[in-house]
Amino acid sequence: MMKPIQVKGTIVSDSDAAIYRWLGYDVTAPKDIQLPEDDSDVTVEINSPGGDVYAGAEIYTKLRGYTGKVNANIVGVAASAASVIAMAGDHVAISPMGQMMIHNASARIQGNATDHKHLADVLDGVSAQIADSYAARTGKNAADFQALMDKETYFTAKESVEQGLADEIMFAENEAPAVAAGFGVLPTEVLNKARRMMSNEPASKSTVVLKAESIKAIVVEAIKPLQEQIDALKKPVAKQNTEPEEPQPKRFLF
Repeated sequence: MMKPIQVKGTIVSDSDAAIYRWLGYDVTAPKDIQLPEDDSDVTVEINSPGGDVYAGAEIYTKLRGYTGKVNANIVGVAASAASVIAMAGDHVAISPMGQMMIHNASARIQGNATDHKHLADVLDGVSAQIADSYAARTGKNAADFQALMDKETYFTAKESVEQGLADEIMFAENEAPAVAAGFGVLPTEVLNKARRMMSNEPASKSTVVLKAESIKAIVVEAIKPLQEQIDALKKPVAKQNTEPEEPQPKRFLF
C-alpha cells in the first residue's frame, strides 16, 4: 500500500523549495506530489497554513486530474492555498481537532496608481477562482464563499462538514476545540539573500560554512516576519507582505 502523500508546512514553488529546506522550514512543492502510475487510490494528509497561490493551484490540478480516487485527510489545518488543495479530494475527512480557513489572495508590488489598480483586478480574479473551487465541490454559490473569504473565515471540523468543504469528521462527530495556525511565507529579500549565498557554496562540500554574522542576519530576517504573524494572531488578522528588492515574478499568497 502506498504511503500517504504529505502536504505539510508552507506551500511553495519548486524553485523556492530548496531554499526553505536549507533554512530548516517544512514545505511542500508541486514536485513533491508523486502519484502512482496504476491509478490506485491515494490518501493525501494535509496540515498546512497555505502559501504560494500558483504552487497550490498546481498541486490542486495534479490531484484533481488523477484518475484514481483521492482521499484527502485534514489532520491539522487546511488554510488558504491548502484549503483549495483539499478541494481536489474525492472524499475529504477532517480531524475532530482540525480546521479550515479561507480568505482572499494577497500580494504587494511597487509602482504607481495604475500598477496597483491592475494588481487589484488580478487579485480579484484569483480570489474569484478560489471561490469557484469551493463552489465546485460543495454545489453552493461561489458568491457565498466570496463573502466568507472577504471576512477571512475559520471553520471548525463540524463547520467544515456543514459547509460541504469536508465530508466527515474522523474518529468522532463532536465538535473539537479550534486549532490556530501561523503563516510562514518567507519575505522575498530573505529568499534572494539565501539564493545568493547558496549559489556561492563550494560544489565539493556538503556543509555550508557561514560566518556567525551571516547566520545571525539570516535568522533575524527570517524570524522577524514570522514573529509579526504570531503577534497578529493576538489581534485582528492583518496581511503581511514584503516588497522585493529587485524585480521578481509576482507572488500571490493566500
